[in-house]
Amino acid sequence: MEPLTEAQRRTLEDLYQRIDERVSPIAGTHAWWPCRKGCDHCCRHLAAPLTITRLEWTYLWEGFQALPPEAQAEIRARVAELEGTQRPYTCPFLDRESGGCRVYAHRPMACRTYGFYVSRGTGNWCHLILGLVEKHGDGDIIWGNQDAMEDTLERLSGSTLSLFEWFATEGC
Repeated sequence: MEPLTEAQRRTLEDLYQRIDERVSPIAGTHAWWPCRKGCDHCCRHLAAPLTITRLEWTYLWEGFQALPPEAQAEIRARVAELEGTQRPYTCPFLDRESGGCRVYAHRPMACRTYGFYVSRGTGNWCHLILGLVEKHGDGDIIWGNQDAMEDTLERLSGSTLSLFEWFATEGC
């Protein structure tokens, strides 16, 4: 796989920074917001395998390659186990004991925006957030625009493949 060019890296990291800037005020001003370290509900209940662009895959692959060989082997085994199974899926990058993402700094856009963005007028979140929004309201939350982020990423990187397909391209 070709490494990211400096321009690609800068563009992707700038996009991720914009997402972080949108997410930070929501999580930072709402103590009841679940999406923070310690909540791994969405990682354990994926409705479908993650679908990511080539640019994101290349960035994610860098994070994967930086993991110890034992962690890489465990993730590869999980990907192989998950292929062809039914949902919900548990993300193969999740450290199931700590509940943390093993490639957190390299996680794709879908992971960064889930719980903080809306898509075509509907929330992009789990039932935990739905219940909390119903209880606390969302009048002061400035949601991110998932559609705009997806369009931007598609223009930068083109089509997407599932995590299974990307791992297959690497000979896993």
